[in-house]
Amino acid sequence: MLIDARLLDQDATIVADICIVGTGMGAMSVAHALVRAGRDVLFVEAGPLKAARRSRPAVQTENVGRPFGLSVSRGLEVGGGTAFWHGVCAPLDQEDFLARPWIPHSGWPIDHAELARWYPLARDFLGSQDGASATAQRAGPVFPAADVLDAKPYRYRVPPFRGKELLLEWCRHGRARCLYHATALQLLQAQGKARSLLVGSAGKQFRVIARRFVIAAGALETPRLLLNSLQQDNAPPPSWWLGRNLIDHPAGYLSQVRFKQPFDEQSAGEDDGGPATRTMSGFMLRGEMQRRHRLPNHAVFIRKGISRLPVPTAAMMSFLGMRGPRDVAFTHLASMVRHPYILWRIAHQKLPLRTRSRYGDLFFMTEQLPNPDSRVRLSTRSRDEFGFPIARVDWRLSEQDTAMFADYHALLMASLRRNDSVRGLRADPVSRWEETVTSAAHHLGTARMAATPEQGVVDCQLKVFGFENVWVGDGSVFPTAGSVNPSLTICALGHRLGAHMLQAAR
Repeated sequence: MLIDARLLDQDATIVADICIVGTGMGAMSVAHALVRAGRDVLFVEAGPLKAARRSRPAVQTENVGRPFGLSVSRGLEVGGGTAFWHGVCAPLDQEDFLARPWIPHSGWPIDHAELARWYPLARDFLGSQDGASATAQRAGPVFPAADVLDAKPYRYRVPPFRGKELLLEWCRHGRARCLYHATALQLLQAQGKARSLLVGSAGKQFRVIARRFVIAAGALETPRLLLNSLQQDNAPPPSWWLGRNLIDHPAGYLSQVRFKQPFDEQSAGEDDGGPATRTMSGFMLRGEMQRRHRLPNHAVFIRKGISRLPVPTAAMMSFLGMRGPRDVAFTHLASMVRHPYILWRIAHQKLPLRTRSRYGDLFFMTEQLPNPDSRVRLSTRSRDEFGFPIARVDWRLSEQDTAMFADYHALLMASLRRNDSVRGLRADPVSRWEETVTSAAHHLGTARMAATPEQGVVDCQLKVFGFENVWVGDGSVFPTAGSVNPSLTICALGHRLGAHMLQAAR
């Protein structure tokens, strides 16, 4: 059942067994096993059924840090971030789970093997199969990894998974309920147990009473809700880490490799009109090289260029998170006129072009170091229409982030110069990276998973320290982020949590 919360009465009460705040990747993944088992699941979504570019966002934020692309990087509608997800799937690496002495606050309280059990189920849920059931196509240059790199496959499905479609199906068949236009304001608790959720819509407030609550509102709104909830009298003290460690994947273009032989790169279209799973290669610094040079786990991709000129990174990255023509603004049109590369890149992605080029532009998706000073806290200046403080976002990159990237970039350039397939390089100064690096719209880390409350916000089962019946099911639980798109891992963690909740209820 779909319920427009704007139509509910002031002080109305809705009862459910399990209340899930959010409808994005984490929320849908947690709910999957619960819905299939016939549990009474109610979703609470702040956004509308479908967001419009010019409409006012359902939830306001205050940004005081680096530009974070908040207008295009949050999925404030039914389906959450899956509404504009590109479908890229890759697991975290073994190194990402380890406590690395050269990276402060690194290390997960679970190991790679624990999560590896859940990746196949996550891939199946997202339709990103490994086997022959998918139309396997390879995208990107067949580029022999340099002596310090390992190739890593990144899979993506065309078209990608859209959570809204599945959620609407559940609602149509009476298997779940979804409240939309419903902003979660505060968990009302007593003696370490959440009793109800205070929700606001169209100037009115009402309550959702549930036995168990899962917060899957993303790494910006999850800490906002928890911080507002833990300000009540007799509430358990919030972890020092709550809201801290806001991390992303600093991303962008820098430098170029020129090959001796032109390479071919297929478009993203399907051959037979049906779903296809494509594969592209990323290149990771080998684990032993990370340890020897004390570097993070960065990734680099070779993307076909059209000239020796640098990629207009800022203009290119402004298209991130676009869901279609409805999101095109005048500035995007101006960028396409000013930078032919953008038009070429769009055509190359959307049309069955088979072009060849010797130019390989380097696109980096980097691992941001854990940083307690990069954080989300409650605003002291702005409140929402219901009187609650909004999230104050302060995304920061440290000097160590830049210094380690400079060392990595130098190591990569030296390695590529030794590669027999390379004719030449354009090694851009790292100062250009500092000027153009931006968010990859992967908001993570603000309710990090840990073994103890002194080290994080949730335990190994994603239950909030200090609460009996509140879990977090989104990317905010990542202690570190690696350098892969986080959706597959969020999906795996969500299925793991859903199975845990199902087992615990028996």
